[in-house]
Amino acid sequence: MEVPYYLGVAAQMGRFTRMIRGFFGRFVSGVEQRNPELLLENAVQDELENLKKMQVAAARTMAYEKMLADEAQEKQKTMTAKERSARELASRGQREAAVELVQQKQEAQKALQDIEGKLEEAQKNSQEMEQAFRDQERRYNETVRERSELMEENQRSRAMRDANEARSNVSLSDSSRDLEKARQAIRQSSYEAEAVGELGGPTEVERQISEAEVDVKRLDAEQELEMMELQMGLRSAESLEPGDGGSEEPGELEGPPDGERPGEGSRGEG
Repeated sequence: MEVPYYLGVAAQMGRFTRMIRGFFGRFVSGVEQRNPELLLENAVQDELENLKKMQVAAARTMAYEKMLADEAQEKQKTMTAKERSARELASRGQREAAVELVQQKQEAQKALQDIEGKLEEAQKNSQEMEQAFRDQERRYNETVRERSELMEENQRSRAMRDANEARSNVSLSDSSRDLEKARQAIRQSSYEAEAVGELGGPTEVERQISEAEVDVKRLDAEQELEMMELQMGLRSAESLEPGDGGSEEPGELEGPPDGERPGEGSRGEG
């Protein structure tokens, strides 16, 4: 038996629709698992929808009860009016009219009995619906309060999770190693600066040699000055004996330079 073309297309579309619904359902489930706030919000919205439905149902039941109560009151007024009119007609001797009014009163009384039965049932339903509405209202309030508590707890746990992740990403060993490298680099730089300073300045031996050279130059200058004083007649030869200057070496000042006699330089200048 050959399957009609439109039935095959309908079957394929049905499978495609179920596939899309399944994919969308898994996607929504994954999103809800990653975001529990969505689940809490959905729970609150569901309870709110139920509360609205219960409110409408309770309002309808109460309105029906009110309508029956009004009808019962009208029937009661009709009965009272019919009975009063029948009594008045009977007092006037109009018996047939009075009988008719009594019949109308009896019909109104029967209708009133039916209304009172319905009214009693409506009152019972109204009480039950009102109680159900109050229960649903309490569940809604509890759900809202629980949502607030759970969202606060979720935010707290998320903050702790973020803090733990941040703490786990911090490598104390790396930071300690970097600090140690920085310390060593600074120490090495300090040592190099001290070494450069020591190499740039004179050593102790160099300082002593420099001081000795200064002393020798001073002695040479003093000796030359003494010779000038001797030639000018400002100093006698005896004053150049060892011990007077405190710095002359023995034998250095025994006589004038070669080819010159004492006093000649002064007389030539004069």
